[in-house]
Amino acid sequence: MNEQTAKLVEQLAQKLGTTTEYLWSVLLKQAPISALTDLIYFVLISIGGYFLLKVHKNFSKEDEHGDSKYYDNDALAPIMITVAVLWAILFIVAFFSIGNVVNGFLNPEYWALDETLSSLKPD
Repeated sequence: MNEQTAKLVEQLAQKLGTTTEYLWSVLLKQAPISALTDLIYFVLISIGGYFLLKVHKNFSKEDEHGDSKYYDNDALAPIMITVAVLWAILFIVAFFSIGNVVNGFLNPEYWALDETLSSLKPD
């Protein structure tokens, strides 16, 4: 930890009423836990996308030419579109947390520093 990082961690430790060494060790232990949590979210959302695709294929029918697909039930299309849009939003959020996964496992010091800096930013 360089001098500037030590000052930032010391500021945060003072705000939290704890020691710098304790806070830094807690942050380093938290890095792989946070990374694993984000990885689990990404895997679960990906699995959800796979099942959403299977449901779409199960309920969709091809026209007589085999060119396009449609749903027999008119109420099913808006539901599937809504679920697909929600899934896409969740997937985008999970995709952008991949950096947190990499940093948490491979470079926990950077993850801890990033968390420290983000907690000291003015609101």
